[in-house]
Amino acid sequence: METRLIDVDDDAVCTRAYDVIVASKNHERPWNEPPSLAETLVEWRHVDKSEPMEMWGAWDGDSLVGVATIWLPMEDNTSMVWHDVQVDAAHRRRGAGSALVERIVGRATEVGRPTLVTDCIVPAGDDGHPYGRFAEKHGFRLSNTEITRHLELPVDDDLLARHAEHARTRWEGGYRLETHVGGVPAALQPSLCAVMNQLGVDAPTGDIEFEEESLTPARYEEHLELFRRQGRTRVTTVAVHEASGDVVAYTDLMLPAGAPSVAWQWGTLVHKAHRGRRLGMAVKVENLRRLQADHPERSRVITTNDDTNSWMVSINEDLGFRVVERNPAYQRSLA
Repeated sequence: METRLIDVDDDAVCTRAYDVIVASKNHERPWNEPPSLAETLVEWRHVDKSEPMEMWGAWDGDSLVGVATIWLPMEDNTSMVWHDVQVDAAHRRRGAGSALVERIVGRATEVGRPTLVTDCIVPAGDDGHPYGRFAEKHGFRLSNTEITRHLELPVDDDLLARHAEHARTRWEGGYRLETHVGGVPAALQPSLCAVMNQLGVDAPTGDIEFEEESLTPARYEEHLELFRRQGRTRVTTVAVHEASGDVVAYTDLMLPAGAPSVAWQWGTLVHKAHRGRRLGMAVKVENLRRLQADHPERSRVITTNDDTNSWMVSINEDLGFRVVERNPAYQRSLA
């Protein structure tokens, strides 16, 4: 089994890499709806200086059978290597996964990163899944487990109205809600980035200790341009503190172009100084309302949360999200 760097400008190799990743992620997951090859290629070919990406392939003879993706954060959490390993289900148990892990360890050693971080997706009720055993075999230890939930759309309007009104009694007078498609205006970006940067340190992450992120308005705009080139739609609702004009809570939905029935729930966070006013429920309800009004073709929202995050879990359950999968996260120290 040979591993070598994938040329992201090689259409044929990238098409095969995409097929390998989709085959791996679809295995035992009939509900999975991957993004299209076209939008995936835009992402792979985008050069992010703040978090460079590398893709390594495992070849069995002339056949590409596995792909490892490595991310190297350059402005925060610089002791870490984020990575993902996918092997075509039809080619497993032949050494491709192990070869790719060895390659990742080698790259982390070369660039002086002592901590490897990864996660996987397993059925909700399976505590002894082969993915976990594979990680532990290669020196990784379980650090955290998040839960993936699905929300079937449309959500009943009366249910949304009840939650919205219950929340309004707590926040009205001190805040306003705004929903934006394709990114928030420039005036709101500094305070939005400040809140978004807290997500990694505020949300429960088990034994994995993250630093505050370093998102800036310039990088935020770079991301927005990437999403536009991918054909993706980002729907964001924010709560703005009237007295300061700052964003103090936000929630994001991302609508992939090539997966037309799903919406991905990205970050949701309320600044710690403004909690206790039901702003989390308020922004999520408003975002769902906009999603359902503008995109009736979307039939499912997918979200992932640490189950110890009782505040967010209760909001999701109140809205009708149901448990589908688990996302155990693992880390390995090379120090």
